[in-house]
Amino acid sequence: MTSTAAPSTDPTLSPGLPPRDAAAPNANDVRRFVYTWFTLFEHRAPAEQLAAYLAAGDHFVLTIPGAPPMRDIQQFTAWYEQMLANTRWNFHELSNLKVERAGDGAYDVSFDVDWQGAVTEDSTWPANLPAHRFRFPLRQWWRVMVRPGSALNNSFSIADLVAEAR
Repeated sequence: MTSTAAPSTDPTLSPGLPPRDAAAPNANDVRRFVYTWFTLFEHRAPAEQLAAYLAAGDHFVLTIPGAPPMRDIQQFTAWYEQMLANTRWNFHELSNLKVERAGDGAYDVSFDVDWQGAVTEDSTWPANLPAHRFRFPLRQWWRVMVRPGSALNNSFSIADLVAEAR
């Protein structure tokens, strides 16, 4: 059953509650999507699986420290394949996750990420810890677009992703 009530302006409720449609994406769906994205990295998913969550066309920009801005899925795929070739493992500890609905139906997301891992023996990628390991504290900002489909199926795409060193 879906609610057709207008969103409340009651200051004791979160903005936008109650939902107009129980099937529509909400901020918790976006939070789940963010964690899904990083889980795919940690399990070394195929590039196509991650690329499926990137916006196509002029709506995509991904900026990561140490790499030129990526403006299409092919550039992201090349970077990701290099990441897989140069690392043995990686893990992302997320904190301070904030999700806000944007006026255009998208969501603005911000959070801190502590990116940890180990580079391969012959890698030229930076390792700032002993035993070819690394740990980089980053701050990320995302613009997440809602795609058609069920919120339960991660119907989102990343349009903008900016990561900066903290």
